[in-house]
Amino acid sequence: MKRIGIDVGGTFTDVILIDDATGAVFTTKVPTTPRDPADGAVNGVRRILDLASSRGREIGFIGHGSTIATNMLVEGKGARTVLITTKGFRDILEIRRVSRHDRADLYDLFFANPPPLVPRRHRFEAEERILFDGSVDTALSVDEIERLVSEVERSGAEAVAVCLINSYANAAHEEALLAALRERLPDVFTTASCEVNPEIYEYERTSTTVINAMLGPRCGRYIRNFEACMRELHVAGDVLFMQSNGGLARGEIVAQRPVALLESGPAGGVTAAAKLCERLELPNAITGDMGGTTFDVSLIRNYRPETRSGGLVNTHAVRFPTIDIESIGAGGGSIAWIDTGGGVHIGPQSAGADPGPACYGRGGEEPTVTDCNLVLGYLDAKSFLGGEFQLDTDAAHRVIEWKLARPLGCSVFEAAQIVRAVANALMAQAMRLMTVERGYDPREFVYICYGGAGPMHAVDLAADLEIPTVVVPRLPGLFSAFGMLVADQSYDFQVPVLRTLDELTAEDLAGKVAELKRQVAETLRAAGLSDSRAVLRPHVDCCYLGQAESLAVELPDERVTAATLGALREGFEAEHRRHWNFTQPDRPISLINLRLRATFPTRITHRLETVRARGAPTATGERRVFADGEQAVVPVYAREELRFGHEFAGPAIVEEASSGLIVPAGRRIRVDAEGNLIVTVE
Repeated sequence: MKRIGIDVGGTFTDVILIDDATGAVFTTKVPTTPRDPADGAVNGVRRILDLASSRGREIGFIGHGSTIATNMLVEGKGARTVLITTKGFRDILEIRRVSRHDRADLYDLFFANPPPLVPRRHRFEAEERILFDGSVDTALSVDEIERLVSEVERSGAEAVAVCLINSYANAAHEEALLAALRERLPDVFTTASCEVNPEIYEYERTSTTVINAMLGPRCGRYIRNFEACMRELHVAGDVLFMQSNGGLARGEIVAQRPVALLESGPAGGVTAAAKLCERLELPNAITGDMGGTTFDVSLIRNYRPETRSGGLVNTHAVRFPTIDIESIGAGGGSIAWIDTGGGVHIGPQSAGADPGPACYGRGGEEPTVTDCNLVLGYLDAKSFLGGEFQLDTDAAHRVIEWKLARPLGCSVFEAAQIVRAVANALMAQAMRLMTVERGYDPREFVYICYGGAGPMHAVDLAADLEIPTVVVPRLPGLFSAFGMLVADQSYDFQVPVLRTLDELTAEDLAGKVAELKRQVAETLRAAGLSDSRAVLRPHVDCCYLGQAESLAVELPDERVTAATLGALREGFEAEHRRHWNFTQPDRPISLINLRLRATFPTRITHRLETVRARGAPTATGERRVFADGEQAVVPVYAREELRFGHEFAGPAIVEEASSGLIVPAGRRIRVDAEGNLIVTVE
């Protein structure tokens, strides 16, 4: 079988094709098309089929990740949406969660939140009320439903979000409204909190449901159009889409819950890194993805990516299971600039795909990290992207001189080195946020770097944090696309619990687990999947009574007994001590949500080299590099010529089509049986 992985990034769309029968790997990068990202993805598929001399009918699987949902939310290009909520709760989107300081910059006195997701005139109040225990205080009448549906129809909305107070305890009113809206307005995307985020937090639940509605029409069209284009190319295999939880899902399911597509692209790389950790028997790793726009950091513990139940996107709350990723604006295309005080900054503005960095020769007039790496000699203008994309060194030199070197009163090389140092400092700080500030010692982890620019800065970052080992996987510049090929299918479900551990019985918890399993069976059956093949992993969101933030604790077994409750208490206290460094044994433990992840494992055989190379590798050339204030001639090795067992010391550059690894003096590098580059930093 032949399989294709696609990652639509901010600058390039990465595509990889693997032939399972022969082990052949084909890769390509095509420019992302911001106006219609589907064009770039389809162009990439056509290009990879040509490179592999393959036909669509030979493709048995396509995994697709994209930044479309995130970009849509950040740029405010979602669908025209109406919110229906309980009378008296019309302004929840503006009141937000003020006690939690959910603003992008806590110390910016002039910071202004983005406008509410839905204008006030498009927020409709329903005359109904369900109490906290699920009992009905004010019933939702047939006349009220008719009035609300008519208001939505007159508004001309493209999407409707229904979020009624306490619907997590009793969803009857939301379900009645949903049924009426979908019957009368079949062309309007309609969603409700009971389908998307059935939990207690009112603002977070409303925000998540509204975001799901805003994303629904365009994401649904994207999914349907992409699938249709694949059928036109005669692709008969499954087309699956990467979710923020690191798992793939079928298009018809994702189209109903497009909020799951937020962080879709970065999740692919972390998933691929977790699979790599399993094969290399490395339980703990820090991952760093340096692409064209951002630097994304994540953590893998005990072979699993760290996850969270929600977060903020452009300051708006989103509650959906996602891989825990810290992103900063320090990608290769991030713009370097000088403030009025003479300080050098990087990002968050990016040159993007069009015009891109100045060295792309497309009219870019701002210096970027990529321009600086090129001027310093870390990039080769002629071999970039395998020689398909020639870089303009003179253009990079010119913008650095005018925008940085002259204002700073230094040489072009010194200015470029300052930018590189600032970029490294920003990325190292992001890695500290993910480790040191969460109670982890980075010296106990390995660093897995990828993204087109990732290996270029990796050893410097590892040395700064005293990380002993750097792993550069094969095809680092397309590693996220590779993650789309190796990820499992996974689907998340949840039900509220809202009981303390002392109040809950084993029978109560077993009933909740059974309820979730019924949801799993119904959803998977509708998608044509057999739930008997799914691996189920239940876990509970727990906190001490009165705490605002919960911690995820795995249930030790699907079969719930009295011993399960004791194990749940022990697991929560261990996690709380690790996270907060204390426990309160006399304080009740609240169970907020019960979650269940259904996973369909992907089994892929990885080819290993069995014969070790003899002797040292031969350099294919040399390059003049500016480092530590002086220029030096450094040997260059072609990665495709390195073999299992090769070992050598820096200074050196290892170059490949999608990336390049900079190895400073005193560091050693070896090639393992999979072709990964292992750099010893300590």
